[in-house]
Amino acid sequence: MLTLDNFEKQTASAIVQRGRSYYNDGLVADLEETADNVWSAQVYGSDDYSVEVSLNDENEIRGFSCDCPYDGPVCKHVVAVCYAIREEKAKASKMKIVKPGEKQKKNAFENLLDAVGLNEYKDFIRKQASRDKDFKTNFELFFSEKMANPDVEKKYGDLIRKLVRKYSDHGYIDYRSSRRFASEVGNLLAQGKDMIAKGNFRDGFLLSKAALKELIEAVESCDDSGGDVGGAVSDTVGLIARVAESDDAATAIKQEIFDYLQTELDRGPYFSYGDFGYEMFSVFRSLAAQLDQSAAFVDFIDNQCRKLTGNYDRYRKEFYQKQKIGFYKEKGWDDAAEKLIGQNMDIVEIRQAEVAKALNRKDYATAKRLIAEGVKVAEEMEHFGTVSQWKKELLSIAVAENDTETIRRLARYFAFDFGFNRDYYRQWKQTYSATEQRDAVEKLIAEKIDEANRKQPDAQYSFIFGSSQPQYLRYVGPLYIEEQMWDRLFALVQADNRLSTFLEYHEYLAKRYPKEMLALYIPKFKFLGDKVDGRSQYADLAAKMKRVLKDIPEAKEPITALVRELIAKNPRRPAMIEELNKVVGVKDKKFKVDK
Repeated sequence: MLTLDNFEKQTASAIVQRGRSYYNDGLVADLEETADNVWSAQVYGSDDYSVEVSLNDENEIRGFSCDCPYDGPVCKHVVAVCYAIREEKAKASKMKIVKPGEKQKKNAFENLLDAVGLNEYKDFIRKQASRDKDFKTNFELFFSEKMANPDVEKKYGDLIRKLVRKYSDHGYIDYRSSRRFASEVGNLLAQGKDMIAKGNFRDGFLLSKAALKELIEAVESCDDSGGDVGGAVSDTVGLIARVAESDDAATAIKQEIFDYLQTELDRGPYFSYGDFGYEMFSVFRSLAAQLDQSAAFVDFIDNQCRKLTGNYDRYRKEFYQKQKIGFYKEKGWDDAAEKLIGQNMDIVEIRQAEVAKALNRKDYATAKRLIAEGVKVAEEMEHFGTVSQWKKELLSIAVAENDTETIRRLARYFAFDFGFNRDYYRQWKQTYSATEQRDAVEKLIAEKIDEANRKQPDAQYSFIFGSSQPQYLRYVGPLYIEEQMWDRLFALVQADNRLSTFLEYHEYLAKRYPKEMLALYIPKFKFLGDKVDGRSQYADLAAKMKRVLKDIPEAKEPITALVRELIAKNPRRPAMIEELNKVVGVKDKKFKVDK
């Protein structure tokens, strides 16, 4: 449990250190116990942040909040305020102890509140509201349930518009303000939840309707990278869904929601931001089933599909068609569903469902025909991920049918598709008998070397790769490792002659060819030592040396000598000396080597 006494021990040390600095530097201001065991304060820094901390009588921290953008568990501003509260409480404990029956004196502000009369309160609030629009907005929000406005939709629309004005700067809500804005909108949505919980479905819907209109406009002109305003939009749609799904809500209000969603989904920008449109459509479809509005639902989908003709509309058009098929099946209209499926076989999910049906029947011929057609469609659309997915389905069918030639062809394709895949390679290899495997592997290696030669860039471009040697390793290196052909692998690594290549294959070759690999490393380290500049590069060189020392015991003497040489050549580079000393276990900046 986090308390005022132990919060330092249960918070990251870096956060505690920064918070302590803020506190020590006097950056915590306006500390006040605004209610029993509820403390608020302002913390100054790169910006001003409001912090609130709630305690119980045992000084356990029950909750806290800060409007800074930090996403971790506890921010430095909260830590700073905790230090301030602890100091304030320590001071209070030294004050005169209250005797039994004697009342604790109120602070000056509480005494002032008691002294002010009702009319004086009202007069102050009127004057303050006329001078400070934010004060007026906050007051209206706090007492919004008491506002005698029969037009709920207008009332909450006005309140949210005031919040937009409060938190926007020239019409734009920045990242930090968007969090505060969404938080205050959340308070209004909580009132909507209470309305719905009490059975006041109409007002709950009208509040949600007003909020959705204003929020979707706010999303278009704010930095919502934290997703707070988007979350408020989803919560608003969730309120509408609560009314739509309630058994106690009247049919008339559900019909009103259905009509509203139909209009909004047709004209609004809900599909342009997040998943709001799809969330709203889910409610719309549910109501269509409840209200027996099948014709209106289907007409809506057909109208939308006719409008979706742009290059980027395909996903939503496919979504609507899948929804229509699902709706037909729910209604038991199997013939209409099957006809629509046949008309939309270019949609991957629909074709996948038909392939799955065929496979369940063990109708492999139909499944392969559907997949072949799917491959053709995907290739025409240049959806190569889908092509790969379909070919994996064909491989599974080939395994089920024990079709060796197809397994061999497809397993080899996937073994080298997007790099080397050991599992598919072994599947390919297993299509040959034990006596055939060696010849098959050698033939494959020869083909891969030929492929490397054909794809080798012209010599004039070899500087891009850092080596004039053909890039055989990319093609046959994984095969040599899998088949444990270490002599061939070492020969290629040696011919490549790049430090990055030595390190890439270090784990396979260092223990098998320690002296030979060391002979490759030392000149590369020496060359790199003359080129590096800056702490990060020195540290990187040292890390490479330490890796070689760890795996090649014979490397200690030559690497130590190289470290001595590099330090002697660079006496005015303390950072380099410090990093290189770590290679040989010396902690200070002066080079030493144990004899």
